[in-house]
Amino acid sequence: MTFWALLVLILVLSALVAYLGDKVAKWAGKRHYRLFGLRPRQTATLVAVLTGVGIALFSYLGFLLVFREAREVILEAQAIRAERDQLRREQEVLLQAKAAMEAEASRALAELNALREERRALVQALEQAGMVRSRLEEEAKALASQVKALLKERAALQAERQALAQLLEERNQELAKKTAELAEKARELKSLEGRLTALQEAAKRAEAERARLAEEKRRLQEDVLQALARLEETRRQRQALAQEVEALKASLAKAREELRQTEGRVRSLLVQAEVLQGERGQLAQSLVRLSQGLFLGEVRLGAEEGREVLERVAERRARLQGFRGVELLGEARGPGLAVLEGAGYQEERLLVRVRFYPERKAFAAGEVLASRTFRLSTPARDQEVLEGLGELVRRKLLEAGLPPEYATFPSSEELARGLSLLQGRKGVVRVGVVAAKEVWTTEKPLLSFQLLGGPPGPEVPVPTRQVP
Repeated sequence: MTFWALLVLILVLSALVAYLGDKVAKWAGKRHYRLFGLRPRQTATLVAVLTGVGIALFSYLGFLLVFREAREVILEAQAIRAERDQLRREQEVLLQAKAAMEAEASRALAELNALREERRALVQALEQAGMVRSRLEEEAKALASQVKALLKERAALQAERQALAQLLEERNQELAKKTAELAEKARELKSLEGRLTALQEAAKRAEAERARLAEEKRRLQEDVLQALARLEETRRQRQALAQEVEALKASLAKAREELRQTEGRVRSLLVQAEVLQGERGQLAQSLVRLSQGLFLGEVRLGAEEGREVLERVAERRARLQGFRGVELLGEARGPGLAVLEGAGYQEERLLVRVRFYPERKAFAAGEVLASRTFRLSTPARDQEVLEGLGELVRRKLLEAGLPPEYATFPSSEELARGLSLLQGRKGVVRVGVVAAKEVWTTEKPLLSFQLLGGPPGPEVPVPTRQVP
């Protein structure tokens, strides 16, 4: 039921209520009825009021009985509002779940990256430990060779010491013999001064030799003591190196155990990451399906306005839809009309496709976009003809460069107006779709069905009369 028909019905009912109320009040006043002890005038007023209430009540009941759609809207308004509130709550819950899943996926990726860094650090530590171990093994081999060389040198020194000791003993024995000889010759020196001088010289040489041998003995003893000290120091270093090697072996075993446990944790985390990646892929696919064809509205671009304005508007509308950002596909430069549509979802950003329609005049005011001459028949047949005419108009609007959202003629109201034009007429008529004002590519066109005069069309080969 249209607005004007409802308004006419209300006006008629109001006039009927006023007329009947006045008649009933006059009728009750003339007969001097008294109700509830009231005066005749007050009784007439009460009767008029009750009559108006009764007529309004019966009119409202008749309205509900005749118009089924209005009755359903009035009776089911509370249920419709409850369903609308429920749908809004479900949308909020879904948006919160989406945000939680995205946060969980980001946290899992951060943990995975941290574990990868830890694994890389452990691998580097193992490599360094292997290098240190190989270096220590080489040093241990060098120290072992040095120890063997020192042992050989010690054996040689001991042998040399024994030889020197034997030589010293022999020299001591020789010295004792020479001393005995000197003692014997000393007794003979009294008589032999020449031999005494020779013997003194020989004694001086023997003393010098003895001092030299004593000095050499002392030097050899010092060398032996130094060699023993070096050997003891080498033993201590070898023990320290052996202890360090054992500690390195223990740390290496511990590191291997920790690496094995870490690898186990990494494998489990990789499995969890794969599961989260699968869930993220499913969520991304759902977001892609939801974002495909998502209508973000229209933007009227003025002169010299372009991508900056579109990005700002698309960003605001995408955030209202729950997305974190947009990426604009396509360029546009005003003046004109840009239609924003979703084209996919990538890296938490909504891909937005731009359909641009330059601003220009498509049809002048009063221009006939399409017309058809036909013989009137049943209302169903006439409606089919008007709908076919509307299809021609839609095609012509699209060819003229209007957006598909604007090429929606005829609406149910326009179709009802067109059918009302044909009511009460017979024979052949010519109906056209006329532009009520100028049709621009950036505005919704204002079109209407009108009866036209003029020559017949190809559908009806008989002349039509001029329509006044």
